Amino acid sequence: MIDELKEELYIYNLLRQLFLNEPSKELIEGIGKIDVHPEIDENNPPSPPLLKGCEGGLSGEISYGLNLIVDSVKKNKHRLDEWMEELAIEYTRLFIGPKNPPAIPYASFYLSESRSLMTGETIDVRKRYLEAGMAVKELYSIPDDHIGIELEFVYYLAQRIIELFEQGDRREASRLFEIRSDFLSEHMVLWLPFFVDKIVNFAQEDFYRGAAFVLSGVIS
Repeated sequence: MIDELKEELYIYNLLRQLFLNEPSKELIEGIGKIDVHPEIDENNPPSPPLLKGCEGGLSGEISYGLNLIVDSVKKNKHRLDEWMEELAIEYTRLFIGPKNPPAIPYASFYLSESRSLMTGETIDVRKRYLEAGMAVKELYSIPDDHIGIELEFVYYLAQRIIELFEQGDRREASRLFEIRSDFLSEHMVLWLPFFVDKIVNFAQEDFYRGAAFVLSGVIS
């Protein structure tokens, strides 16, 4: 369990940075140094299993997504400043607007019948954060059910579980592991398939299509 969490920690760290804001130059330069060994045929990208009902392929999805991200960075390293401006525009178009962005990054939009934001689902997510002891840095400036903050939460839980386990506090580690499992299976898995589908279909940059495949892979 702990070894798996340590592996996931790196992926969640990347995802939380990719989805909370447009990528920083430091992040882009770091991604350019990643060495990814593909496990699938790049000419036949996988369909996210959460979207299509396929089974397996988790490692393939993550590998394929990371390859898209890393290849995008390497292809544009000769024009990095210009490309980063394009990424910022793409991030805004996909997730912010000015109006009707194709991939709305809030859970409440997908989970409420009225397609509204800041619903009871948002309050429920905040309660889960408090129960686990995570203080939201962007509290009251970004709704708690934003994908970036939810990924921050899963990342935080993985960190704390590993720390507590290594300190010998297995009781608290187990409590947080249960909170993490419930959050993934009772909340994130209910809306992320639709969010991922929007990105895959509407992204104009392989950088964000890759991020969507990685997100689908780790959640599945």
